[in-house]
Amino acid sequence: MTRVYLDNNASSPIRPEVITAVTEVMNLCGNPSAQHSDGRKANAIISKAREIIGLEMGVCSQDIIFTGSGTESLNTAIYAAYNAGCKKMLFSNADHTATYKAAENWGYSHDFIPTDVNGITDIDYLKEILKNWNTSDGRPFVSVSAANGETGVLQPVEAITDLVHQYGGLILVDAVQAFGKIPMLFRADYIAISAHKIGGPQGVGALYVCPDTPLSPLLCGGGQERRMRSGTMNLAGIHGFGVAASVMTNLDHTKKLRDSFEKRLENIESDINIFGANAERLPNTSFISSPNLNAMTMMMALDLAGISVSTGSACSSGKSNENRIIKSMGLSSIAPKGALRVSFGYKSTNKDVDQILSAWSSIRNRMENIND
Repeated sequence: MTRVYLDNNASSPIRPEVITAVTEVMNLCGNPSAQHSDGRKANAIISKAREIIGLEMGVCSQDIIFTGSGTESLNTAIYAAYNAGCKKMLFSNADHTATYKAAENWGYSHDFIPTDVNGITDIDYLKEILKNWNTSDGRPFVSVSAANGETGVLQPVEAITDLVHQYGGLILVDAVQAFGKIPMLFRADYIAISAHKIGGPQGVGALYVCPDTPLSPLLCGGGQERRMRSGTMNLAGIHGFGVAASVMTNLDHTKKLRDSFEKRLENIESDINIFGANAERLPNTSFISSPNLNAMTMMMALDLAGISVSTGSACSSGKSNENRIIKSMGLSSIAPKGALRVSFGYKSTNKDVDQILSAWSSIRNRMENIND
């Protein structure tokens, strides 16, 4: 059975070019921090990757620090702002857990900015908080995910950035899901991305830090990455990240696949709910529910049929608690049994859409026969 992989928001299949590049680099000797010719060769490979990624992010490559993951990038920014005197942090309700969990860990007080029924951050609410900011909390510090990893809904990052800067604050943009799927035109103080979301290796991330923005090392030691991220650098992983960024392809074709999937699914599930359908979304993401469909049961049934989807963020899938994103949209009542995320990728085809819909229909027919 040829499996169909439709969980690209969790991790995109590593690109063949990346596998080749990483394998070649792993045959090289030399620590990138060493001064001999082997070390300089390794360092040159990292510099090239930094330049490629900076170009794709639309930022100066010298302001990028390589990390071990998107989560580490987010944690580093949050730790740095705390050390710089920020005592309170604001999060969009659409943010990833890596942000507010890190804030709790470092001792911030924090509030959540509500979202509307489409999952879009309430800018007016944020403005009121910033207008009445208590200076004893230091500079305002705001976090926003450019794109929610479950619904795919895009946030008004530019408007939020302008507002935060108007009130002298710092802004962290979690672009882990957005990088490689939408244009990167953010003017944030911190921007976090990750390699494995674009077909690169797992275990590699990057953090952009705007010049003159506070930055403190989360990891201390040998002083690599301009003394801001110690530890021997992951040469193969970083090279793979750079190669993945250099071969990223336009994902417009996934929007056609996603739209076809949703439209045809409505013929199978007449009461289907598509979260964020009335908002601008990532071109590859569909987050769906049906009142009488158990999302976990359907996910496992599809898995047995050779199709990989998820019940939401890979960081929270399998947990029985109410979906946080759906709750923030005020739509828990229409998803009493959870929701499924189908996320297409660069390898996805029309055949994949046909296969998941065929399997979905067969599974639903079996369920109805059992209930009868």
